[in-house]
Amino acid sequence: MKKSFWIFVVLAILIVIFSVKNAQMVLVDVLFTKLEISLAFLLILVFITGLVTGALFILLSNRIKAIKHKKTEKRTPDESTEQ
Repeated sequence: MKKSFWIFVVLAILIVIFSVKNAQMVLVDVLFTKLEISLAFLLILVFITGLVTGALFILLSNRIKAIKHKKTEKRTPDESTEQ
């Protein structure tokens, strides 16, 4: 398996252990409301949000690179026939 997979697994385990150790209730001020939720739940939620955001960023940047690469491939044959 890939090295990045194992790094993710270790980080996820550390986050879960840290979250369980910090299971007390905390007050979170969200926009105009205040929520009292478990710190463990909040930490796991923030971790998952960061994970999804990072994955989306990587997917979008790879898609943009692929589109740019296709555009340069289309231009290259046209430029060589014009000369």
